[in-house]
Amino acid sequence: MWSLRRISFLALLAGSVAVTDVAVAQSVTTGDEMFLRMREVGDKLRCQCASQCSYTVASCNMLRCSFRETVNPDIREALQAGLAPDAIVEKMIAKYGAELRTEPLPEGFGLFGWAMPFVALAVGLVIVPFVVLRWKKQQRPAAPEPRPIDEQVLAEYEAAIERDLAESE
Repeated sequence: MWSLRRISFLALLAGSVAVTDVAVAQSVTTGDEMFLRMREVGDKLRCQCASQCSYTVASCNMLRCSFRETVNPDIREALQAGLAPDAIVEKMIAKYGAELRTEPLPEGFGLFGWAMPFVALAVGLVIVPFVVLRWKKQQRPAAPEPRPIDEQVLAEYEAAIERDLAESE
């Protein structure tokens, strides 16, 4: 049976979840505009908090990320000054280095970086059918030549089978 204590606990829990959901939904829909704009800029910058960090500044999950805490005030200041997100990204790259870039530039060697995956895919789609056909041709076994049957050995086996059948009956 449900006790009054259990029911009140569940009601309190449901109420706190509902209030939290409303607060989160309100902050996203009404838009803490500065937060959303900082997140937009942070998504375009690679985090440098650890040697193997593969996240962006906006999505780094390291608690008290040293790089994010260094960069976020700069981003906030630039946004408050009215700079566009792309200008802020370029400013941060100029300040902290090109390794912040999350995607190659669509010019020069960066264009090569954009095109290479598609070129590799196209080359693979052309080469793979030829390789598979070649492997299939190499794996076809040649038809074995029939060996001549020794009539004396065949007669011995037949006699042994007949003896075994006669003994089993």
